[in-house]
Amino acid sequence: MIPKTLARSCLMALLACGLGAPAALGFEVGLQPTTVEMSADPGNRQRQVISISNSDSDAPISLTIGLADWTLARDGQIRLSPPGEREESASDWVRFSPSFVTLEPGESQKILVDIIAPAKLARTGDYRFAVLASTILPDRQGGQSGILKKYEIASLFYLTTDRAMSHPAVRDVRLSVAADGRQTLKLMVENSGNAHARLNGDVLIEGKGERIEIPISNLVVLENSEREFDVPFEGPLPANPSVTVSFENVFAPQGSGGTQPVKTYTAPLSVTGAPRLSASIQ
Repeated sequence: MIPKTLARSCLMALLACGLGAPAALGFEVGLQPTTVEMSADPGNRQRQVISISNSDSDAPISLTIGLADWTLARDGQIRLSPPGEREESASDWVRFSPSFVTLEPGESQKILVDIIAPAKLARTGDYRFAVLASTILPDRQGGQSGILKKYEIASLFYLTTDRAMSHPAVRDVRLSVAADGRQTLKLMVENSGNAHARLNGDVLIEGKGERIEIPISNLVVLENSEREFDVPFEGPLPANPSVTVSFENVFAPQGSGGTQPVKTYTAPLSVTGAPRLSASIQ
């Protein structure tokens, strides 16, 4: 069963020729919700309202509203592309209004997104699109006057058709140690289904009476893809450490109520990088 429409505020795509800090750059714009998950029945029409706001206390801002395709890179970075370019694109299904807004400081406005799925779908599983708000502003980091940059913020849509399934599985967990001593727990998760998975759970490291628990939430793995997820890790490892990863897939269209447990991953924890930590593995 495909879950009903669900809007989340757990993921924001902010692109300023790369990721940046909006407040520091004078781009204090918000989109809510930032993630929308909806079912998509052939020929069905549905609407979603997005709120766009100007959090700047001093200056108005004008923004152009548009569409894009999107995906996630292996490391979880959002990748945007022109609408209609990707196989899973739903951009052609979408109309929206308005296409241009000017917001005074503290002002917000609604954007109506109208989605009509085709009567005949090319395949089952996930389709995606993004609603973008963009503007051109002076580059305050470049140190040169007259330099302009394009800034974009996105609301990401998942449209899931019937006969969709998400099948995530944890394939590897290891601790990577950089030359400067920084430690990162690296998870590799794959999803062999035709719909995305959204995972909540924790990583448990145990050894000789010690245990370290690390919670993880809203880890998205797109359909037919692999995802690498890094978690900063501080402190020494227990001796002879093992790692256990327990997830629940809270977006499982094939599951009762839209959720399913993921097979627990348990293995000795391997450490790569600086050899000085190898003494912890006894």
